Amino acid sequence: MAALERVLGQLDGRVVRLVRTGTLVGAMTMSVAPLFAGCIESPVESEESEDVGETQDAVIGNGGTDWAQQQGQRNPTMVSYYNEKWWYYTDCGSRFGCQGIDLFIKLRVKPVAGANLDQKRVGVVYRAPGTNDLTTATGTYFSTWGNGDEEWHVKVRLRSSQNIIAFNAWYQDGLGHTYFDDNSAELHPVAIGSSTAAISHMWQYTNVAVTAQGVQGTVSVRLADIDFDKQVAMVWTTDNWQTTNWMNMGGGQNQWHWVEDQGNDYERWEVDVNIAASNVQSFQYAVVYRHGTVNGAALYEFWDNNGGSNWIVVP
Repeated sequence: MAALERVLGQLDGRVVRLVRTGTLVGAMTMSVAPLFAGCIESPVESEESEDVGETQDAVIGNGGTDWAQQQGQRNPTMVSYYNEKWWYYTDCGSRFGCQGIDLFIKLRVKPVAGANLDQKRVGVVYRAPGTNDLTTATGTYFSTWGNGDEEWHVKVRLRSSQNIIAFNAWYQDGLGHTYFDDNSAELHPVAIGSSTAAISHMWQYTNVAVTAQGVQGTVSVRLADIDFDKQVAMVWTTDNWQTTNWMNMGGGQNQWHWVEDQGNDYERWEVDVNIAASNVQSFQYAVVYRHGTVNGAALYEFWDNNGGSNWIVVP
């Protein structure tokens, strides 16, 4: 592994750790899930990840390349992430909760005949929130599927505050070839626990109200800046979902727009709501953040929807 690390490059980028702050404004219902539901032990062991250098202050996936992208060939038929993962919390205590997370990313690889198994490796290159470090983690073989493909599990060790990463999956086949799956250069994000790692309300800037004239105010959210290309939208109703409406990006009233960067890893987005209506009993809504919106990449959606119950504003 030491020889491998010496040849690794750097990937420009940044991923965010989101901190939910502020208090609820207006007559809005809200449920907050516990941060740590419990701690379990895992039967799987894999090689511990190693830091490989610092990145520049830029967005993950926005023009930067890592060592696997530089040396290898994009080929999802040889290695791919199929959106399955699992995790458990570590270093748990009764006073401070759990201090760490072990995340396991499942990858599929296609074995090749005649490979030198001593040179065969599978893993990911990722960035965790709150750091400038690009890290390579190598995985372990788990099983062989009916079609002959192999399933590998890659263990990523994180602090409990690092609840979102973006990564590129790579595979060295044992015949001198390196393949990677970087989601068409957009990278694959993983949010641990819930979508609040990627999107959450900024309640100190949110002040929607239902009046006799309709619905007015502002909804503001904080996004993990996974990539420059993104979509933000809000689905809403004033008649208990008998009709459904959308507020998309564009700026101005009833259009989402970027407001400001929140440090290196955050962005604040908001929409100025102005809906003329009478006899509104409630304004219900949910906000979605979409990653992978260009280059034919796999689309990932993160919802801020009050745990599936939607946000509700009443007069």
